[in-house]
Amino acid sequence: MPTERDPLPRIWLLAPLALMAVLIAIENTGIDSTVSHWFFDGGSRSFPLRQTFLLETVLHYWTKYSVILITCLFAAAVGFTYLAPALRPRRRLLLFIALAMTLAPLVVTAMKQVTDRPCPWDLVEFGGAAPYTHLFEAREQPHARGLCFPAGHASTGFALLAFFFAAHREGRHRLARAALLAGLLAGLALGLGRIAQGAHFVSHVLWSGVVCWLVMVGLYAAVFTPRPAIAGTSGVRS
Repeated sequence: MPTERDPLPRIWLLAPLALMAVLIAIENTGIDSTVSHWFFDGGSRSFPLRQTFLLETVLHYWTKYSVILITCLFAAAVGFTYLAPALRPRRRLLLFIALAMTLAPLVVTAMKQVTDRPCPWDLVEFGGAAPYTHLFEAREQPHARGLCFPAGHASTGFALLAFFFAAHREGRHRLARAALLAGLLAGLALGLGRIAQGAHFVSHVLWSGVVCWLVMVGLYAAVFTPRPAIAGTSGVRS
């Protein structure tokens, strides 16, 4: 069981910061382009897997709706704790899961609205019309607005990382490790599917994971950090 004061492990911040440094460094390499070319057909100047049933319908839509349904169930469970006294001790944990699975993808989606990065299929290199620009490089105009960074669909899988934090909070470390692996694999698998379709670069997917992780770390601190006692009210109970 968690202690009253449950400090954030340093690795929770150091690991994503290290990955961010690596991702910034590889901006000057051809890794993104190389991986995307594995799925690109130079003859037809297109991504042949873009409209396949498995990637477009199953992995893109059905998985997203499934995760949304899970999130809604946890949100409903939070409300149910007000009706079932036995569940009240779990209210904060259920609230964290519902919020984490909602806010992490929402932050990624919000970032896509302002970063203005095209999808690979929009780029001249891959049969589109927009020239490639680096992450921190302004794009020339006029071009269609880019909405492909970070990877939105990968955040659907990374949303499952919420269960890692919940298991850690409960002191169930073996379960936490399993949930961590499952969340990472889910995000990477969904991201790989979109890479194969030409919707994202590898770096887009990894940045999405970093953003989701940091959102959940911040939320964990906000939900589970004890509030300081107000002077003169330590003995007052509501």
